[in-house]
Amino acid sequence: MMKLGKISALAFSRMKQRGISIDALNDLIAHGQVEKQFDGAQVVYLDSPMPGPSWAGRPQPRLYAVMDATGEILTVERRVRSKR
Repeated sequence: MMKLGKISALAFSRMKQRGISIDALNDLIAHGQVEKQFDGAQVVYLDSPMPGPSWAGRPQPRLYAVMDATGEILTVERRVRSKR
């Protein structure tokens, strides 16, 4: 389990633009899946944990963050992808 570290100015700006809260980012870092990159960076992502009946047939949000090798959050994104 990772802990939230430093957040870059770009990541903080993107969070505000996209309506992503610090609590959501904390949850992502604590419970997300990690893909390590060759340069030491990490992509941490979290698919919607509880799609529930209200999500039936609708696209699901996906939250992810890109961290550098030192653990600084470089950017944060919320994407919507369709289930096929």
